[in-house]
Amino acid sequence: MCSNRLQLNTAKTEILWSTTGRRVHLLPKSPLRVGTGELMPASVVRDFGIYIDSDVSMRSHVAKTVCACFAALRQLRSVRRSVRRPVLQSLMSSLVLSWLDYGNGSLVGIPLYQLERLLSVLMIHGFSGCLCCIYILFRLLVFKLNMMMMMTITVSD
Repeated sequence: MCSNRLQLNTAKTEILWSTTGRRVHLLPKSPLRVGTGELMPASVVRDFGIYIDSDVSMRSHVAKTVCACFAALRQLRSVRRSVRRPVLQSLMSSLVLSWLDYGNGSLVGIPLYQLERLLSVLMIHGFSGCLCCIYILFRLLVFKLNMMMMMTITVSD
């Protein structure tokens, strides 16, 4: 890295040890020496806006996405009587649906209960009539079906 004149910013660097839930106790707990500093391994890291748990369960990403969506919906509730319906739908698309759609390729294989938490944002607040919402709902369901098909192929082989 020195030959390219790059420096590692240890203040912004996170380290994640990844393993299955049963082997978490085998991971080292001591800090790791990187460059001139020492870094403690984190249980959750954020990379390009996607939160990754040490057991790669995507629990943190789903929780933070649902939380952000409901926070945006609470903000939209305060202005819903002041704007016309097309404007409100546009705001919902840009503020809520973008959270749901961003990085959903990384959600392939998540358990059904986590997928249902994401879908609850669409269902609870009546997004069902919005064409963009139907598209995102379709994409989430296709990811789940693809994962179920891969599991079926693995079991049958």
